[in-house]
Amino acid sequence: MENVKSNPTKVYFIAMGAFWFVFGIITTFCPVLLNMFQTETGINAVTTYSDHIWRHDGFDIIAISVLLFALSRETVSRNILRAATVVALLDTIAIISSLLTTPYWNMLFLVPGVSCFAFAVWGFMLSLKMK
Repeated sequence: MENVKSNPTKVYFIAMGAFWFVFGIITTFCPVLLNMFQTETGINAVTTYSDHIWRHDGFDIIAISVLLFALSRETVSRNILRAATVVALLDTIAIISSLLTTPYWNMLFLVPGVSCFAFAVWGFMLSLKMK
């Protein structure tokens, strides 16, 4: 039996794409599930317009996931890997900023924030190993 070594950047892009794909599907088709991340104030602020925005955001997230899945099948440069790292870091910054500056999010929202930060660190560490 042949021992096949997996490509770490492929695993990275597939993992990050899958993570965001799940959030994209939920955000697009079942935004009510996002209430678990919201405070009572956030839940009470829901309107048909905010549901529309969630749906739009969900398709944006799915689009990024498709791009990440495509990148997993390519040979990528250090710059592409670092760009993906910046994407994960920007999500982390947005989540932390929302937690600190609005009354809408509860501490469970830290879970995707920490997950995005982990993807940023993982991508940065992979990029350091590239020539």
